[in-house]
Amino acid sequence: MTNPRTPALTAEQRRAALAKATRVRVARRAFKDEVARGEFGIAATIALARADENLAGIRVVDLLTSLPGIGPKRAEAIMAQAAIAPTRRIRGLGEHQIAALVARMAS
Repeated sequence: MTNPRTPALTAEQRRAALAKATRVRVARRAFKDEVARGEFGIAATIALARADENLAGIRVVDLLTSLPGIGPKRAEAIMAQAAIAPTRRIRGLGEHQIAALVARMAS
């Protein structure tokens, strides 16, 4: 039995959706690997992610834990200080939240 909220997709639509999801996952993984290598600062990282729809869906906590030297506890503390919800995605960050993150990471 199918979920009534799930739209009925043709086989072609399902293949296209799966291919798109795979491309998004690969792009996000490559981006987080670049962040982990320290290729971008936090401001540049957020700017790049907001400019690319595939990357804008990354959760802020996942982005922070990708940064060198930041684990889950420190990421949680940084987000709390910047008044960012644990489930927030990069596309949902406001200007004040971005400024707070950049300021917090600079100190």
